[in-house]
Amino acid sequence: MKRFIAGLVGAATAVVALPASSAIAPAQAATVSFAVVDPVNALKQQFRAGRGVRLTETVRLDWKKNTTTVRRKGTLQFGPSGVVAADVVRRATSSRPVGKDIPVYVQHMINVDGKHYHCDVIPADTHLPAGKSWVRASVDRPLQKWGTVFGDQEINVFEPATLALLLRASTHRLPDQGGTQYRGTITPAELRTASRSFRETTSFGLDGKEKPGKITWRLWVNNKGLVTRLVTRDAFTDLIDDYASDTRYTDWGSKVTVTAPPADQVIDEDDVDYSTTRQTPPNAVIEQPPGS
Repeated sequence: MKRFIAGLVGAATAVVALPASSAIAPAQAATVSFAVVDPVNALKQQFRAGRGVRLTETVRLDWKKNTTTVRRKGTLQFGPSGVVAADVVRRATSSRPVGKDIPVYVQHMINVDGKHYHCDVIPADTHLPAGKSWVRASVDRPLQKWGTVFGDQEINVFEPATLALLLRASTHRLPDQGGTQYRGTITPAELRTASRSFRETTSFGLDGKEKPGKITWRLWVNNKGLVTRLVTRDAFTDLIDDYASDTRYTDWGSKVTVTAPPADQVIDEDDVDYSTTRQTPPNAVIEQPPGS
C-alpha cells in the first residue's frame, strides 16, 4: 500500500463536586476556560532558526489478521518557513510477519540540508560496502521528504493551513488541563485541499477518484496555543481493518541542531549495489537521535 493512514474517536468529561464552603456564583460556575491563543499563529511563532520540537508516536495497524505497531521518536528543527530538518528513529513490530519479513524493523532517518539519510538498524543493510552505514538521497521524493517529518500520522500539524483546517472543522471544543481539546472529522478530499504533504504522499484510487471515507481526530493544545497531542483514526480503505495514531509533541522552542551522519559512513543511493550482499553487517549505529 502507498502509505499508512490514520484517525480516532472518543472523549471524556469530568464533574467536580465542590463543598458548600466553596460555593461560587452561578455566573462564575458557568465559565469555562479555553486556550485564548490562536494555535495557527502560535505555530508560526515557533518557526525560528535553531529551534524545534520533540515528538513520540505510536501507530497501530490491523490488517489481514496481522497487527503492526509502529513507534517513532525524534526531533524536528524549524526555520522561518517551517520544518527544515528532522532526526527520527522508527521501529515497526509485526505480530505475524508476511513471507520472509522479520518481526522487527528499525530505521534511523535524518533529513538535513536538502538530503535524506537512512540507516537500517535492524536488520543491518548488508548491501552496503564495509564501513558504510548510511544511504544518502535527495529529498525530492515525497515519502522521504515528508515521511521523516510527520511519519505514519496522516495529518501534518506543522502546516499552518492544515492546522487551520482542523480548527475550522472542529465539532467540539472542550477545556482540557489548562488548554483546549478539539475534535472533529474530515474527509481525504478536504485534507488534500489544505495539506501539501498529504497531496504529495497519497494517491487516488485505481479509478482515478479520491478515496472515500473519513479521518476522525482529536487535537490538544496547551494554554500557549501549541499542539501537545494528536490522535487520529481513519476508515477509508478496504485493505486495513483499523488504523490509529497517537502523537505527542513536547519541548516546543527548544534548541535543536540536526546534523548529517559522519561523511565516512555515508554512501550515495546511486552507488549502492543491491544485487550483492555482505556477510558482515555494517558498523553499529545509534538507535536514538541525539538529544531524544
